[in-house]
Amino acid sequence: AEGPPRVVWNHKMALSLARHNALRATAAPVLRRTAWGAPDLSQVPGVPLNVPLYDEPAQAAPEGLVPTPQTQVTVMANGLKVVSQGHTSAVATVGVVVNAGSRFETPANAGTSYMLQLLAFTSTGSRSHFKMVRDLETMNAQTAATAGREQMIYSATALKPHAKDLVEVLAETTLEGNFVEWELAEKKAYYANDIADLASNPLQFVTEKAHTAGYSGSSLGSPLMCSAKGLANLTPDVLGSFMETYYTPSNMVLAAAGLDHDELVKAAESAFGTVPAGKAPPPPPKAQYTGGEYREVVDSDITQFGLAFEGVGWMDPDFVPVCVLNMLMGGGASFSAGGPGKGMFSRLYVNVLNKHAYALNAATSNAVHSDSGLFLVHGTAPASHVGALASVLVEEMAAMGGKPFQADEVLRAKNQLKSSLHMNLESSGILFEDLGRQVATYGKRINPDELCKQIDAVTPEKLSEVAKRILKSPPTVVVHGDITAVPSYPIIAKNLS
Repeated sequence: AEGPPRVVWNHKMALSLARHNALRATAAPVLRRTAWGAPDLSQVPGVPLNVPLYDEPAQAAPEGLVPTPQTQVTVMANGLKVVSQGHTSAVATVGVVVNAGSRFETPANAGTSYMLQLLAFTSTGSRSHFKMVRDLETMNAQTAATAGREQMIYSATALKPHAKDLVEVLAETTLEGNFVEWELAEKKAYYANDIADLASNPLQFVTEKAHTAGYSGSSLGSPLMCSAKGLANLTPDVLGSFMETYYTPSNMVLAAAGLDHDELVKAAESAFGTVPAGKAPPPPPKAQYTGGEYREVVDSDITQFGLAFEGVGWMDPDFVPVCVLNMLMGGGASFSAGGPGKGMFSRLYVNVLNKHAYALNAATSNAVHSDSGLFLVHGTAPASHVGALASVLVEEMAAMGGKPFQADEVLRAKNQLKSSLHMNLESSGILFEDLGRQVATYGKRINPDELCKQIDAVTPEKLSEVAKRILKSPPTVVVHGDITAVPSYPIIAKNLS
C-alpha cells in the first residue's frame, strides 16, 4: 500500500531547526525518520510552537485568492423578496421567513403561530401528508419550522440539485395549508405535551415568562403558546384566516444559502410568481415594556431565577454595543470544558460561578425584537441557596452599571463576538437564517465585515453608557421553584437603584 505523500525537507528548514537545537543542547539529537522519509519532529526537544522553522518572514496571502461570497437580493413583481449567497458545500439550505408570530395574535387566535409550526410540511392543497413525507425522503431533505414572536421560519436542507423541488415544497406549506381535522387533532396532542414540558427547558421557560411579565401580557408579552384550554379555539378557520392575513408574498422572504441566485429566482417565479401580492397586513401593537414579576411555586430541588430589563431593538443604534455587553457578562453552566472562546473570563464566571459553588448556572441572554428587547440574566441553584444566588446576581447586575469596564475584558468580549459571528455563519442553516431575517427586518443584508467594524468601534465608555441605560428600566423578576427565600420585588428594585 502506498504511504502518505513524501514531505520535501529542504535545507532551510534543516538549518533553522539546527539553530534552535544548538541553543538548547550541546549536541544535536539524531532525528528518526518516518516511514515515508520525513524527519520525526516529535523527537525535537525544546522548540516552542510560536517559533517559526523558516528564516523568511511570514507573508500575507494574496488578495483574491479566495473570492468573497456576495449577497444578492431580488424583489419580485408580487413583492416577494429573494435573497441568496453562495458557498462551496454540496448542500444548500433554502427557506421562507414570514413577518408573523405571537405578537400579531389576538386573544381569539392566541397560540396560532405555534400550531402553524407543528403543522408545517404536512397536508397541503397539492399533496397529502404521506406524499409530502415520501417526497422529502426521496430528496433526503431535512426540514424545520420555528415560530417566534415576530417571525415564522420554514427551512429545508438537501443537496443542491433538489433546490427547485424544495422551493415548491416551501411554497405549498406556506401558501396552501390544508388543515385536515385528524391531523389537527394529532398536532393538538403534541401541542398539549409541549405546554406541559415548557418548564423542563429552564432558559426557554424563564425567557417566556419574562416577556409575559415585562410587557404585561400584550404585544411582545403575548405568550408563544396558548393555554391547554385555548387549544379548542385553534380551528381550521382560525388558522386559515391568520395565514390569509400574514402569509402574503409581500410579507415574506425566500432565502437560500449555497444556491445560484438566478437559479433561485427562476424557481421562485415558478412556485410563488402567480400568487398575488395581497393586502399589507396590519402592524402589530406597539411594544410597551413595564417590568413586573412572575413567581410560581413548584416542588423541586432546583429553583430558577431570572432578572430582566428592557434591552434594544434591531433598529436601535445601541444594538451592537448591547451584543458586546452580553458577551462580556457571559456566563454558562458550573461545568465547562474551558478553552478559548468558552467565556471562562466573563464577569459571571469570574464573580459568580467561580466563587459560589451552589451556583449551577448563571448566564446572560439578549432577546432582540423590532422595537424593543430583553436583557436577561438567568441563574439556577438548589432551593436552599436560590436566595443567595438571587442576591449575588442582583449585585452583579448593579455593578454592571456602576463598575467601569476594563480595556482587556472589552477587547476579549469583542473578539469572542466576532469569532462567534464568523464561525456560526459557516453553517448553511445559520447563514440562511441570517440572510432571511436581515432582509425581512432591514430590507437588506449587513455583511459580517461591516458588523465586525461596528464591533471594533465599541469602547469601554460606550458599554458603561449602555449598561446604565438598561438598568434605568424597571426590572422583571421570574422565579420558578421555591420562592420563599428570593427577595421581594421592591427589595430587588431598591438594590438595583
